[in-house]
Amino acid sequence: MKLRNVYKLFILALLYVGLQSRSAGPAGVLGFGVTGAPGSVGSDGTCGNVGCHFQGDFSPTASIQLLDGSDEVTEYIPGKAYTVRVSIVAGDGTPSSYGFQAVPLDDSESQAGTWSDIGSGQQAVSVGTREYLEHSNSSQNNTFESEWTAPELGTGDVTFYAAGIAANNNGTSTGDGTANTSLVISESPVNSISGANGDIADFDIFPNPVKETLNLDINSRITGDFEVRILDVVGRVVTTTNSISLQSGQQVTSLSVGNLTPGLYIVQLAGEDHQVAVKMLKK
Repeated sequence: MKLRNVYKLFILALLYVGLQSRSAGPAGVLGFGVTGAPGSVGSDGTCGNVGCHFQGDFSPTASIQLLDGSDEVTEYIPGKAYTVRVSIVAGDGTPSSYGFQAVPLDDSESQAGTWSDIGSGQQAVSVGTREYLEHSNSSQNNTFESEWTAPELGTGDVTFYAAGIAANNNGTSTGDGTANTSLVISESPVNSISGANGDIADFDIFPNPVKETLNLDINSRITGDFEVRILDVVGRVVTTTNSISLQSGQQVTSLSVGNLTPGLYIVQLAGEDHQVAVKMLKK
C-alpha cells in the first residue's frame, strides 16, 4: 500500500512539474511547436491541446502585427528588420497571466527570416529546422514584441503563425483560454518607389545583367542629394557611392561594379526619408 501511495505521489509530482513547466514555454521545455502551423504538435497543433491548456475560458483572441517603426505594414523588404507584435485579448473575465508562441514560415513551410533583439520575458527556441519565439515565463502583459529580420530576396510570401493563452495561474491546465491566428506578409517588389513624401522617382538600370559599368536612368521628381547603395540579397550594403546631386527631370549617371562577385543584388537610390530600388544581376 505504501509503495502504491509513493507511486501515486510520484506521478502527481511529474504532472505538476510538467504543467508548471509550460509557463517557461512549450518549445523551450518540451520541444513543442503549438502555433497551429503545419506540422504543429497535437490534433489541433495549438495551446488548446489536451495536456497543454484546455480551451474554453476567458474567450481570448490573438492577433499579429508587423511593424516598421510605429507603422503597420503588409509587405517586407528582404533583409530589413521589423517588429513583430503578438497580442492576446480576453473577451471576458480577467486572466492572471498571458503566454504565446509564434513562428514565420515561407511557402515551403520552412523558417523564414530570423528573430533578433528578443523582447524581455521571451526566448527564441530552435525545434528541428524552425525557430519559435515564445514566452520564457508567464507575463501579466498581454502584448509581446520582438525584432524579426526579413528573409533574403526571392523568398516570397511569409506566413506568421501564433497561438496565445490567457491563464488563471491555478497550477493546472484547466480554467484557461487559448487562441491562434496567422498573418500573411508579402515580399515587397524591389522596384517599388516609396517615401515619406510620396513617389520621388522613376528608376531603372542598364545593362542588366551587367559586367563592368552600370548606368542609372533616373527621372527624379525632386531636386536633392542622394546616395547609390548596392545591397546583397540579405540586405547587407556592399557598396556605397559618394553623394550625388539630382535635378528634377531625366538624367543618367554611371558607376563601376566590376569588383562585385557575380550574383543578384539590389541597387538602391536613397535620400533623406525616401528610397527607390531595383534588382541587378552581376555577371
